[in-house]
Amino acid sequence: MKDVHPSVREIAVLQEATEMILSSADVDTVLHQILLIVRNYFGIANCAVFMVDAAAGELYVRAQNGYDDSLARQRRFRIGADGVTGWVAQAKTPLYVPDVSKEARYLVGDPRVRSELALPLVVRDEVMGVLDLESDKLDYFTDDMIGLLALFAGQAAVALENARLYSTERRRMRQLELINLIARSATAANDIEQFLATMADLIYDTFEGTEVSILLRDPAGTLALRAHAGSQEPVLERFQASERSGILAQAFSARMNILQNDLPAQPDWPACVPDSGSELCVPLVSFGDTLGAVVIAHAHRSFFSVDDRSIAQAAADVCATAIKNVQLADELRRVTSTDSLTGVYNQRYFHAVVAQEISRSRRYNKRFALAMLDLRGFRAINQGLGFDAGDELLCEVAQMLRRQVRSIDILCRYAGDRFALVLPETDRERIGAVRAKVEEGLGRIHFQAEGASRSLSASWAQVHYPHDGTGELELVRLLLSRMALSKKEASAPEA
Repeated sequence: MKDVHPSVREIAVLQEATEMILSSADVDTVLHQILLIVRNYFGIANCAVFMVDAAAGELYVRAQNGYDDSLARQRRFRIGADGVTGWVAQAKTPLYVPDVSKEARYLVGDPRVRSELALPLVVRDEVMGVLDLESDKLDYFTDDMIGLLALFAGQAAVALENARLYSTERRRMRQLELINLIARSATAANDIEQFLATMADLIYDTFEGTEVSILLRDPAGTLALRAHAGSQEPVLERFQASERSGILAQAFSARMNILQNDLPAQPDWPACVPDSGSELCVPLVSFGDTLGAVVIAHAHRSFFSVDDRSIAQAAADVCATAIKNVQLADELRRVTSTDSLTGVYNQRYFHAVVAQEISRSRRYNKRFALAMLDLRGFRAINQGLGFDAGDELLCEVAQMLRRQVRSIDILCRYAGDRFALVLPETDRERIGAVRAKVEEGLGRIHFQAEGASRSLSASWAQVHYPHDGTGELELVRLLLSRMALSKKEASAPEA
């Protein structure tokens, strides 16, 4: 539309610019409209909108027409140092180059270009970016075009600022929603794995198209990958390399979020995810303790904004506190359910598991068995060898029992020298085999008494669901009464 009468074109351009400002659309929509207006009303095929990366002191291509997309993504100019656009961003004034071959500041991008016009996008004396237009014709831009484009660039800057503010407000709402969802998920989580999986999904939904990885330190201090959301399968070795010399190393050292928005420009930087263009890492810190980190990666360069960093940091702060609370709750459950001497479950947990197993077996029409063993003569062992030696024997018995039962079986120290077993899906035939293995294991545990080596033995009792009862109290009472009878028979003198 270069041949359109200037006054008509000016009215049309300004009208569309006004509509663009009033629309308060998102930034990407405004950028698309800018490119359309430039192409439709000025016949300019090569047009790029550079945005300012304040942290790096650079300009990067945010939207463009007419260039190779991969080349455009790689074009970054240092403000005040590189190219015509770099100069314009620093000077905050337009620059027209009618013949690029005679301009020392021009950097060749497209060999077909003959003239260039760069216009700063300025709002309240702050440069947001540069609108760069190039033509394959010498001295293509007339004075009228330059004047109208300069006016349009001012309107475009206002539209971009409005869209940015609108986007910021939406991000704040998204931030509040994310934090609220994380807090609610932490309250509802039954264990740490469930919570971490939910947290990864929530962050992934917030930063669409990314790879989200959550890493926590284990008790030995080693970083372990605990949750992931995204399309690529995470590789632990990559995170280990990053912990040595990449974004994880920097985030842990600084104890703050680190953003690398141009990974291809950092050849020595080990990326956590293959072919990433941007990485954002936020350490999970709670009460001065670094629990781990959240790593968010995207394939494109310059994907993350300053607002994204603030959202990720706020989310990570809530996550760290929630993780600590879930870990403390897990530890509390473990402590209250575990025997402090042997490390197996305690009597409290035994009763809870029996009730759960009844409910499960009733629902799925399954059977299970309960067994109890009471070590014979253990009081005499304590009196003769001392309580420390007796405790060592109890721990040895607990370890032996762990080896003899299946992973689905539950082993508990019921009281003193008495142990109980919950054996899911176990009938009378199977429990006979379990008893034989336990008695054999006890026979291999030896101790010294009255100058001689002796082995352990135990009284045994068992009950079956539903044959012996269908309620927790009913089954446990019968088990205890059978145990009392078994001990009585074992201690009775032979006729």
